[in-house]
Amino acid sequence: MISLQKIKQLDDIFANKIAAGEVIERPANVVKELVENSIDANSNKIDVIIEEGGLNLIQVIDNGEGMVKEDALLCFSRHATSKIKDDQDLFCIQTLGFRGEAIPSIASISNFELKTSTGEKGTTVIYQYGKFISCDESDSKKGTDIKVKKLFQNVPARLKYIRSINAEFANIQTYLERLSLSHPDISFTLINNGKIVYKTNGNGNLLEVISNIYGLNVAKNMIPVNFEDDEFIISGFISKIDINRASKNHIVTMVNSRVVKNKITTDSINNAYRRYLIDKRFPIAIVNIEIDPFLVDVNVHPSKLEVRFSKEYKLKDLVYQGISDALSKVNLTYSPSVTNSRPKFVPDLQQMDFEFKYDEQSNDEKIENENILDKRIYQETILENQINTINESKKEYIVPDKQTIESKLEPKPKIMKKKLLVKGQIHGSYIICEDETGMYIVDQHAGQERINYEYYLEKYANLDLSMRDLLVPITLEYPMSEFLIIEERKQILAKLGINLEIFGDNGYVIKQLPMWMQNIDEHVFIEDMVTQLLHDNKVDVIKLQEHAIATLSCKASLKANTHLSQEGMQNLIDNLMCCDNPYVCPHGRPTIIYYSTYEIEKLFKRV
Repeated sequence: MISLQKIKQLDDIFANKIAAGEVIERPANVVKELVENSIDANSNKIDVIIEEGGLNLIQVIDNGEGMVKEDALLCFSRHATSKIKDDQDLFCIQTLGFRGEAIPSIASISNFELKTSTGEKGTTVIYQYGKFISCDESDSKKGTDIKVKKLFQNVPARLKYIRSINAEFANIQTYLERLSLSHPDISFTLINNGKIVYKTNGNGNLLEVISNIYGLNVAKNMIPVNFEDDEFIISGFISKIDINRASKNHIVTMVNSRVVKNKITTDSINNAYRRYLIDKRFPIAIVNIEIDPFLVDVNVHPSKLEVRFSKEYKLKDLVYQGISDALSKVNLTYSPSVTNSRPKFVPDLQQMDFEFKYDEQSNDEKIENENILDKRIYQETILENQINTINESKKEYIVPDKQTIESKLEPKPKIMKKKLLVKGQIHGSYIICEDETGMYIVDQHAGQERINYEYYLEKYANLDLSMRDLLVPITLEYPMSEFLIIEERKQILAKLGINLEIFGDNGYVIKQLPMWMQNIDEHVFIEDMVTQLLHDNKVDVIKLQEHAIATLSCKASLKANTHLSQEGMQNLIDNLMCCDNPYVCPHGRPTIIYYSTYEIEKLFKRV
C-alpha cells in the first residue's frame, strides 16, 4: 500500500545546513560567532587569522576558559549551550551568544577543527561538513583554537553570492573593529594572508582603539559623553562637527557592550547633529547603552544585531538631549588644516598617552586649535556656500535692504562668546576679524543666517496659529503621484497653520494663513514647504518647522557682493558671537573659519 505521508524528519546534518543559512551568510558571520564565543569565555586576548577572505581559512585563537572533553563534544549538537538554562534566562541575557546554533551550523558547511583546554588535558575534535571524524586528547594551552577551512564548499549556491576576496575581508575587519570598540579591554589581532593588519593592546583605553581605526587626528577631536537617567547609562565618544563622514556606518551603538543596530539611537544622534552638519554628512560616534538586561530583548533576529527596548521613547529623548548638551559645551569653530612640508611622523601608539583632557572652559577663553577640517570637505563647503549666496534662487522673498539690515544689527543683550575686532571685508561677502589668538574669516551671509535663525527660533517657539484671511487665495497644482503623497502628509502642514483644501482633481487652495507667516512671498514659501514634505520621508512637525525657520532666515540675510560699513560689519559680528551656536549656519555650513597665529606663520614658513 502506498503511503500518503508527506512530512519527514530531517537528519541532523541537513538541519544544520539549513540553520547555517540563517546564521552564516558570509565569512564575516563565522568570525562574529566564533569571536563572540571567545569573549563569552572571558578571553582577554583573541587572534583572528584569515586566508583568501575567509573562504580558505578562518582561525580564531583565544586564551579563555576552554572546555572539557564532554563539553567539546556536546557543543556540536544543536541548541547545546552553557549560556542559558531555562526560559526565564531569555529575559536577562548577558552573554553575546546563547542559542547554541553557531558551532553545529558552521561545522556543517566547512572542515572544522576544535582544539580546547581548561589548562589540564586538551581535546581536539574534527568534523568535515557535518560528519564527525575524530576526538583525541592533545597538548593545548588554556583556551580554544578553532580552524574553519574550505567554507561553503559543500553549498556551491552560497559561493555564487560571495563578493570579492577583498570585500569579504573588509567585512571581517569592520566587524572586528566594532568588537574592539565594544571591548577595549580585550587585545585583538587580525592577520590576513600572513600579515598583521589590525591590532589593539587591550588596555581598556577606548580612545586608543578609536585612533587605531580612524587615526590620531580623529581621536584627538572626539568629545566624551556620559549621561544617565533611572533606566539608562550612556557613555562613549562623539566627534566634533568638522570630523564627519558621508555615511551613517560610523555611528556605532552598543547595548551592554553588544554591538547592535538600533534606529532609535542612531536617529537621535543624527538629530542632535542636524543643526551643525550639512545634508548627507554624519558624525563618528561610539556610544554604549547600559541597561538592565530585563528591559531589552536581544532575541529578535538570528544575527542578534537588532534589539528592542521596553522604554524606547525615554531612550530617544535621553540620547538626543545628552548629545546636544555635549556639543553645546565645546568650541566648534572650523579650522582648516595646514599642510606641513616636513615628513609625516608616524607615532607608536603603544607608547602614547591617550588620557586626553577635556576641560569645559568658558567660551571667552582661548580657542583650542584642535579642530582639523578635512581639506576636501573644507573646499566643498566654501564653494557650496559661495554658489548658494551668489546664485540666488528665482524664488523671490521680501528681503530688507542694506540700510534696514545695518540699522537692525544692534548687539543683543546676551553674553558675547568672544570679542572679535573687524579689520575689513573682501568681495562684499567675507568679513576679516582678529583677536589675540589669530584671524577669523566670517561668511557674512551664513553669519546673518545664524543670527536670523536664532531670532526666529525664539520668536516662533510658540507659533501664533491665529489665522488671517488672504485677499487673493493661493492655488497649487501637482501631478497626481505627488498629490497622493501630499494627501497622506498634509496634516503635518496643518499643525503649522497651513491648511490645504482640495481644489479640482489634483490641486489645493489656501484661503487663510497663520499670523506668524508674514513679510514673505507666501506662495513661494508654501511651495517650498510642500516640496520639503514631498522629498523627506521622515519629515515631522519639528523638522518642518525648523526647515521653515531656516528658509526664512536664509532669504532675509545679506546677499553676496553686499558692502557694509565698518559699524555694520562690527554689529553683525557682535550679534553672531552672541548666538547660542555661532559656528555654523542653519544648514550646517561653517560661518567662521579660524587660523591661529601659529598656522599663519607656518603658511609663510616663519616657523
